[in-house]
Amino acid sequence: MNADARDRAWEYYRAAGRDMETDLAALAAHPQGIVLLMPRLVVLMKPVCSNAPEQWTELALISPAADAWYIHLLVGDLRLARRMAATLPPLRWLCFQRGLRAPAPHRHPWQAFLLH
Repeated sequence: MNADARDRAWEYYRAAGRDMETDLAALAAHPQGIVLLMPRLVVLMKPVCSNAPEQWTELALISPAADAWYIHLLVGDLRLARRMAATLPPLRWLCFQRGLRAPAPHRHPWQAFLLH
């Protein structure tokens, strides 16, 4: 397995038949979007309204009533991700979908993610 999180992120996108550059551009243009591309960690995320999962993947969409961080992609060092997440403005929830494995939306307390 390749240890570089950036390579693993590109591999995931290729397997999913999606365009990572499009998602990177949408999040980079989002005023609260987070794009982190490092050898140890790749994170694509933004604030969302937790009770509107149909809008989570619209990466350019700004959610004025955001109460959650939506993690669109997280690859690499989870311990480092949690340390860095602690510096973000706290929102109540963490939202995500499990990509190719299960498209159902998930919602967990943000604090529980930080404390593991």
